[in-house]
Amino acid sequence: MMKAAFTAGAMTLLAPLGLAGQTTAEDLEGAWRVTEVVTTGPGARTMSSPQPGLLLFTGRYYSYTLVTGEEPRPVPPRGLATAEQLLRAWNPFSANAGTFEVSGNVMTRRPMVSKSPDAMTPRAFNEYTFRMSADTLWVTTAATEDGPARNPTTIRFVRAR
Repeated sequence: MMKAAFTAGAMTLLAPLGLAGQTTAEDLEGAWRVTEVVTTGPGARTMSSPQPGLLLFTGRYYSYTLVTGEEPRPVPPRGLATAEQLLRAWNPFSANAGTFEVSGNVMTRRPMVSKSPDAMTPRAFNEYTFRMSADTLWVTTAATEDGPARNPTTIRFVRAR
């Protein structure tokens, strides 16, 4: 009897973790801010104090904006800016939004709107592996419509408060 009560109590406590600790789309719900970026391959590096980035999940939709450079972006002059000035300000910036789905530890995002027009084609997708621990989320590039990621990047996010 005591063993049955213990088992029932343990299951009640562990139920919010899902089957075998699987993460669901609902677990991702909310706002996540970038805290570290690890790039592999040629020029591999770790940015432990990255520029701002935000990843949002709600329902089956996501949105992210991310400054991809190591330094703050320069502010272009008011009025007529040169192509080079605009490139320095806008190139180290990534943004898109669309739908997402989760299967096990794989997340597939399908952009509907993006800074990059080629990311908005009907066949475009981005696939990631991910894991969560408490309020920390690690997302690693896995593939796009063009095939497997050659130099995967892992971004660590923490839940925004």
